[in-house]
Amino acid sequence: MDDEKIKPNYWSITPATVRYDKRLPGNVKALYGEISALTNKEGFCWSSNKYFAELYEVHKNTISEWVSILKKYGYIEIEIVDSLDRKSTRLNSSHSDRS
Repeated sequence: MDDEKIKPNYWSITPATVRYDKRLPGNVKALYGEISALTNKEGFCWSSNKYFAELYEVHKNTISEWVSILKKYGYIEIEIVDSLDRKSTRLNSSHSDRS
């Protein structure tokens, strides 16, 4: 796969609440930053688990686990969107403080 195609070239934002949350493994924090960058670009993130799995060179199930961790601790919201051609997941990152 072409590295230029899969690796976006824009900034990500990972707030301190995510960076210093000891419940989150490092790769989960990195994924949050990626979701944040895509959210900032489009207003939401439509990327699939397959996209992130190829980007981070892990299995799709690993991405699913990471996304579930972010959701569990309230860092992202997940909305399933059905359309005629596909079912996709819309991810929204939250930059608000967590206690």
